[in-house]
Amino acid sequence: MTRHHTRNATWPLLLACLATGATAAAADTPGDSAASPGLDEVLVLLKQQQQELQAQRRLLEAQEERIRNLTRELDSLRAHPPMAQDSTVAAATAPPPATARPSDAAAAPDSTATAGTVATAAAPPPPTTPESQQDKARATGESIAEARTDDPTRALLEDFRGAWRLPGTDAALAIGGYVKTAVVYNNDPLSIKDRFIVGSIPVDVSDDVEAQASITASQSRLNFDLREPTEYGVLRAFIEGDFAEDDDTFRLRHAFGQWRTLLAGKTWSTFVDTGASPEEVDFEGLNARVNVRQSQFRFMPSLGKEYEFQFSLEDPNPQVQNGSGVTRAPDLVAAARFQPRERLHLRAAVLGRQIRAQRLAEDGGGVEKSYGWGLSLSGRYSTPRFDARDNLLFQLNRGDGIGRYINDLSSVGQFDGIVDPSSGDLELFEVISAYVSLQHWWGVGQLRSNFTLGAVEVDNPGFVEGDAYRRTIRASTNLIWSPTPRIDVGGEYLWGRRENEDGDEGDASQVQLGLRYRF
Repeated sequence: MTRHHTRNATWPLLLACLATGATAAAADTPGDSAASPGLDEVLVLLKQQQQELQAQRRLLEAQEERIRNLTRELDSLRAHPPMAQDSTVAAATAPPPATARPSDAAAAPDSTATAGTVATAAAPPPPTTPESQQDKARATGESIAEARTDDPTRALLEDFRGAWRLPGTDAALAIGGYVKTAVVYNNDPLSIKDRFIVGSIPVDVSDDVEAQASITASQSRLNFDLREPTEYGVLRAFIEGDFAEDDDTFRLRHAFGQWRTLLAGKTWSTFVDTGASPEEVDFEGLNARVNVRQSQFRFMPSLGKEYEFQFSLEDPNPQVQNGSGVTRAPDLVAAARFQPRERLHLRAAVLGRQIRAQRLAEDGGGVEKSYGWGLSLSGRYSTPRFDARDNLLFQLNRGDGIGRYINDLSSVGQFDGIVDPSSGDLELFEVISAYVSLQHWWGVGQLRSNFTLGAVEVDNPGFVEGDAYRRTIRASTNLIWSPTPRIDVGGEYLWGRRENEDGDEGDASQVQLGLRYRF
């Protein structure tokens, strides 16, 4: 506005000067030499004023351009907090504290106003009530639970703590993971010594087979998370691996790209409910839970804060016995998450898949196919009777040809279907699994325990051998302490039993100690 006012004021001045010069020229005679210096002085003055006005105009335009640039930068920071330079995005984007500004202090008429402002800022906090103590405990429990969450797809795109701005770009990169050392002591012989796979418990064990123990750090993880704000939303790329393969070989766990509600790459199957997974020291995890990571295309719309939907096409990778699986059509998965109350979340998922098997050459070759299905119902319910952080987790799974999705059956292998050697037909395994887990916080710092029970049962076709897997039961209890959200120290006792198709059974137990440090 200042620039336009200055320009409009120039014209009256110019007209007045020209009128004055013209009047003087008309009044003087041609021989009068006194008028010439007056006109020259006016012209020089006008020229100087025009130069000064042009310089002021250029300065104002430069200032306005600077203001526009700063405004765009502030809008970008507000729209995309991950690009904040501070290591904690929440702190960078939060409103400033209610303290006196330098301009306010300078404008204060005397020292009384400034002193009053400081006194208000330094006022003691209100007294703590039992309700606020419960809220604080609940918030602390949620913070610890969020730190343990093993689902990178659920990380909020606006929450990007510890990221570095990449020079010359709008992208930021964060490096994360943890270092974990586990001590595993087997009371009974197991085929794998550093974890507890119930399906691998031997039924007939000779007395000369000795149980083993191990100390390992191969469960440690490393991940890279890149995010970049664009005019179409935040773009994200995430990759993570651990060293859990043989001889501490690096293994890919997650590798996906994400843009708004679209995801492509390898991560947890949409059939998995990571929000209902119990906290355990054992790296293998619960036998009965749905637990598989695979490549997929996923669409994740939401409806308000109560409903969340997921639809995906996923790599089937069928696993069959007496033949080899053939990948032809993707698995179709749909899931819905419903949270009617803050204390309760429910999740239902449905799976449809085509299972194709290449028969062995000695059985005549050829391809057989069948169609499998699966249903999963899971949830989490807060039970704050004794502590605000206590909760109950549960899951129930049922289906035909879903063995690869169930943790214990996937570890044992080839439990989607089996080819009948006599007829060549492909039969699917009917599977049911369920678990329940109670987490209780002991009210002493961040000390908690988890009591978990899970079971898996397979309805085998009539032609299977007597030593085929029929049922497993797994029970565990642990005590875990987190001196900070980055550190977990815990011990766990596990017991399990396997029963074969012919009724033979065997059991085993194990003790584990774990120390995990996140970075």
